[in-house]
Amino acid sequence: MDKLSTIKSETEALLTKMIDKYTVEVVDDGGIFQVIIKTDEEVSTVIGRHGETIRAIQKILEVILYKQFGEAVEILVNVNDFREKQKERLEILTSEYAEKTQTSHNPSFIRNLSSYERKLIHEFVTKNYPELTTYSIGEGRERRLVVDLKTNTPVSA
Repeated sequence: MDKLSTIKSETEALLTKMIDKYTVEVVDDGGIFQVIIKTDEEVSTVIGRHGETIRAIQKILEVILYKQFGEAVEILVNVNDFREKQKERLEILTSEYAEKTQTSHNPSFIRNLSSYERKLIHEFVTKNYPELTTYSIGEGRERRLVVDLKTNTPVSA
């Protein structure tokens, strides 16, 4: 069984335990497998509060697939275009923090982000704000993303 069909069948097996009506499509995007889930009735069940459930589904699938293939399989689970909407929301938020940093000349701190969200913000700032930089400080639940002027000295954790 190839990776695409295995990822699809394992995703369907997991979703069947959670919701009744859905479709699953798996696309190989340069070694990262996009798991695209569409559902009409039970979106909040699959996405969860602030995307917690979608991240949990992704992690569980990664563990299942590692056991199946004996190697890490990079996947990104997306439900009803949640990732696109999430990216758009993060870009608006980041623009606000970037403008605040540029005006005050002080670093801005964004809390409660997943590693994926931090990565999106790093990329957005790099692309759109050449005079700014981003970096992460802290560990675990205390981890924060810092938006700062490149000319400032990084804040220590």
